[in-house]
Amino acid sequence: MNPTHNLYSKLPSIKQIDEYMAQKSLPFGKEIRNQVNQVLKNIRQDKEYLESENLTRPDILYRIESELKTRSNLMISVINGTGAIIHTNLGRSVLSEAIFEEIKTLASTYTNLEFSLETGKRGTRLNSVGDLLKTLTVAEEAVVVNNNAAAVLLTLTALAQSKEVIISRGELVEIGGSFRIPEVIAVSGAVLKEVGSTNRTRLDDYHKAITDNTAVLLKAHTSNYEITGFTESVKTSQLAGLKAKTNTILVEDIGSGALELFEHSQLNSDPLVPLVLKDGADIVTISGDKLIGGPQCGIILGKKHLLDQIKEHPLYRALRCDKITMLLLEKTLIAYSRGQHRSQIPTQRMLNESDYQVKVRAKEILDKLPQQDCYRLVPCNSTPGGGSLPGKKIKSWGIELHSNHHSEGKIMDLLRSQSPPVIGRIQNNKVVLDCRTILPQQMNQVSEILKKIELELLG
Repeated sequence: MNPTHNLYSKLPSIKQIDEYMAQKSLPFGKEIRNQVNQVLKNIRQDKEYLESENLTRPDILYRIESELKTRSNLMISVINGTGAIIHTNLGRSVLSEAIFEEIKTLASTYTNLEFSLETGKRGTRLNSVGDLLKTLTVAEEAVVVNNNAAAVLLTLTALAQSKEVIISRGELVEIGGSFRIPEVIAVSGAVLKEVGSTNRTRLDDYHKAITDNTAVLLKAHTSNYEITGFTESVKTSQLAGLKAKTNTILVEDIGSGALELFEHSQLNSDPLVPLVLKDGADIVTISGDKLIGGPQCGIILGKKHLLDQIKEHPLYRALRCDKITMLLLEKTLIAYSRGQHRSQIPTQRMLNESDYQVKVRAKEILDKLPQQDCYRLVPCNSTPGGGSLPGKKIKSWGIELHSNHHSEGKIMDLLRSQSPPVIGRIQNNKVVLDCRTILPQQMNQVSEILKKIELELLG
């Protein structure tokens, strides 16, 4: 008998794998076929693994299950122990369970999304959300599109096509996914005009650059990096004075978009949206799923006559949001209007709660563990994350994991293989789960997972 064939005889059939996965209430069949084939290919190449005398088919099925959990292309729930509150790779802001419950009936029925109950005719999908945004930000008008990149693109396309957009060289930002301001300006059909230097730009630099073909003075917030040291930039109020004299439009891309001050004073470095509008910006663009803590969307705020032009542009229809996003944003903004955002919006809660509150939750997790030889409570620092408030930290508490038998990388792999997967970080050469970003409803799951892996950590 072919020895290789004998090794492969241990492998389960596709049917057996599907039955096993179905019994575990996990994805099976065609939805995971490509991943299964890849795992089987890797196992066939692992001759040392297959030659193990004690290896059984159930062992192989368990390995397939474990690898599929980490390879799955399907979206699943994970536990964020990284301490990055707005974690771009984990979906940015966590949405409120209470808000989801509230919109469930609305989302599964017809709504008056674009229907006027007063006239019985077609209405506008911005009615409620627009009113809330205007109330919360003092803007004259509001427009919502599918993300902040779209907000900037639509604004420049509608207001500056074939005309000059002046921006400081220190604000030619790139955010995640290689989104670059110069490229967005190019796609919009506008002409980029850089002024100043990377670290210093003055009002006179803008003034000298303005021509009869200049349409927009663009100020972009450096939301994911800091320039420190020998620096100089121009304030919104200064640019507002210049645009009034030169018949240009002042657009400020804040990106993160804080609506009010935070409990932790070190976080209060970003310009607040209402104050930027008050300082004279004609248009402000922000993200809905960053500091606001709502769904992914881009919000354009500002002067009514300019936003009316934006809404009339054909590109707006291609970039506008669906009803689910509008519902989620509406309910998020209602929480702000009622002063309930710090309790109802998870991102706002995590950004504002004290390190003592986090420590209490961390101790609750540890208290449920039978023995704690490989776990201990440690101080750490959380970050806002998601390209927001760069360099800012919030004091926090976490659970440190250690093992005499496994490296930090192996422990991280072990955590990610759990159900649900746990994503931690390495601090001082130890794996730490920052409890600020572990959601209250996930605390019991974390305790159970730590119980489950304790023996493996102890060896």
